Amino acid sequence: MLPVLNNDKKMLYYARLTKLGEKQEIAITLQDVAEVMFTSTRHCRTQLNELRDLGWLEWTPKAGRNQRSTLCLHYAIDELKAELAQQLIAIGKYEKALALIDHDQVLFGRLLQNTSGAVQREGRLHIQLTYGRSFAALLPHIALRNSERFLLRQVYCCLVQCDKDGIITPQLAHHWVYNAEQLRWRFYLRPALTFHDGSTINAEQVAELFNRLKRLPTYNTELAHVSHITAINPLCIDVQLDQPDPGLAGLLADVKYSIQPYFQLQSQLQSHLHAYPNSQSNSAKAIVGSGAFRVQEHTQQYLRLQAYDNYYSHRALTDTVTIWQVTPPQTNAPCTTEIQANVVQKTSQIRSNYAANGLIQGSSLEQVSSLEQEIDNQAQKSRIEYGCLLAMINSRANLSLLQRKYLSQLLTADKLMAELKRSDNPIEAIPAYNLLSSWLKVISIGTAEQPLPSKLTIAIFEHHTLKECAQAMVKLLKQADIECEVNVYSFEELVQKASTNNLTEDLILISLDLDDNLPTSVFHWMLSNAILNQSLSAEASDWLQTKLINIRQQQQLTNYLTELESISTAMITEHWMIPMLHHKQTLYFQGVLKGVSINVWGWPDIQDVWSEELINI
Repeated sequence: MLPVLNNDKKMLYYARLTKLGEKQEIAITLQDVAEVMFTSTRHCRTQLNELRDLGWLEWTPKAGRNQRSTLCLHYAIDELKAELAQQLIAIGKYEKALALIDHDQVLFGRLLQNTSGAVQREGRLHIQLTYGRSFAALLPHIALRNSERFLLRQVYCCLVQCDKDGIITPQLAHHWVYNAEQLRWRFYLRPALTFHDGSTINAEQVAELFNRLKRLPTYNTELAHVSHITAINPLCIDVQLDQPDPGLAGLLADVKYSIQPYFQLQSQLQSHLHAYPNSQSNSAKAIVGSGAFRVQEHTQQYLRLQAYDNYYSHRALTDTVTIWQVTPPQTNAPCTTEIQANVVQKTSQIRSNYAANGLIQGSSLEQVSSLEQEIDNQAQKSRIEYGCLLAMINSRANLSLLQRKYLSQLLTADKLMAELKRSDNPIEAIPAYNLLSSWLKVISIGTAEQPLPSKLTIAIFEHHTLKECAQAMVKLLKQADIECEVNVYSFEELVQKASTNNLTEDLILISLDLDDNLPTSVFHWMLSNAILNQSLSAEASDWLQTKLINIRQQQQLTNYLTELESISTAMITEHWMIPMLHHKQTLYFQGVLKGVSINVWGWPDIQDVWSEELINI
């Protein structure tokens, strides 16, 4: 490894030498080299030997006055700066690395990707990842995309947690009980809980938080049956209902109900510009959570999390996590989902490393293919996401059932996938026939051609795959002589327009991203998602609300998915929505992340990352 610190003067001398040429043998006298370096021959000889020891050049002196020695520079000056900057990044000297490459953000992004992974520094484990966009403010009470909700799980805890089967387990609450006769839930907190700012988490804080959430428009529907929430004592929260809800604990396991100081609800941040304080001290105070990691810094360029030592459960094995925003390069390679950006190292880079080490060169095609398969098997982990991408047919389009059915047949999942495969950036996915891949496969029976408007409009938010799906739809509808216009919004703008009932496009393409609390995650989406409810007619919305409230009143949490499957199937059969595809989420590890797997958000479980180097400390 090249030494990277305190080399400014040596860089200056080396830069002067590059005038002689790089990567070629140069016959030159020591006196001539000294003149190029603007120094004495004695000091020149010392510097050449030191630069040779650093591995920057080869210097083979010849004895005798005026004898021509041999000089060969190994790097162009920009290459040397990039190499040194990469090593600075690897030891966490990000600002110095950026300055060394003259603040070239594109090069800095490439170097960040090359150095991503887990590294041990001064006995502490650090993870560095890259991602294709900046993150919104990590506040549970605002609408957030998939990756932000994953990060909420790192920064916050809930009273309890819920798994994909509807099983409830403790978090901040160690015990809970439901009284069906009195329609009352009680949750009992662990003692000595604290927020990341050191303040106490007690029943009064939690009760006030939930009472304030209840007054927010985005929580109205979900908490309409909660009459009041009070603190019985410092460790007991009482939730009084006005109708049965044996699954309320599952509701409170959702990321929306993460435990935060109630004063933080005033932070209704809807834009990225408001999310990034200018100083580290301010940014550390900007977000106060209750989870395994606290937000140390959050800017437009990066998010840095630090393990919280007073976390109620097992302290994270990872000390810090830094996620850099790096715009992905334009490529014709197959694209998975947005999680493609938070790779540790992509397969193509892994192959390059193998090739550089002579493991591919000289091998037969069969050997290379076998080796690449082995690389892929060892380097990546994949899963099909819980949710899907789907198209909502806006009730404002005033299409009849037969028209909606015909439109659905023009845009079936199979046709969309066939069109997407012809794209320059094919999507790693499987066709969706229902909201969950495990649910009933809904296939529409053919219907006669129906008159449709000569022009349809499509709304999407800034999302690579949604853009690809929209363009595929444009091509499919053009075959039916239907012109399309695609309107692209920011995620926040799309949600805001839906919340105020102002989405007028005929089709609305969205991503149904579900969390680890699968039963209640699907239930919440159906009950209170702004885009879904905006697209349904008043009659359809009333039907859906009635069905969901019946489930909430009568069913245990473990039965939710079975009941919700029939509702989802009915909505697809009525052609209110068109499932498009289930993403294949892929994460590349290259062996640098130990003891960790891909989770439901398509991210590594960063709390559990560890390094073998720890054992030898």
